[in-house]
Amino acid sequence: MLHDVAERIPRRGLVVLMSDLMDDPEEVLSGLKHFRHRGHEVLVFQVLDPREVDLDFPGEVEFTDLEDPSLHLRTEPSHVREGYRQRFEDWQTHLRRECRQHLIDLVTLPTDQPVGPALGSYLMKRGRLN
Repeated sequence: MLHDVAERIPRRGLVVLMSDLMDDPEEVLSGLKHFRHRGHEVLVFQVLDPREVDLDFPGEVEFTDLEDPSLHLRTEPSHVREGYRQRFEDWQTHLRRECRQHLIDLVTLPTDQPVGPALGSYLMKRGRLN
């Protein structure tokens, strides 16, 4: 989908994406790089629920895929937490490295914190850099 959008924007500009980026990692990165290749400045706000990061759920939980509600997974988070956290951190490290390498700004926005201060902080930092 990001590739389609990149091709439809006729002039260079600022592309702002707000997403959890929870999709195929290489497809996400490829789409973001496509915007850069087309000359756009890219700013990504990765919106994450803290429980997506640490998988801190008590007891047995049933997860439902929001994009495909027919997909369900019932598990005891404590049984998979360590492996999940490691894979999540590996993905975040890879994402940050690739974004930095391709001059894509990446800002994490936790859902348990107001968006305004995080956005203001980013814009102030960006203003100092320019």
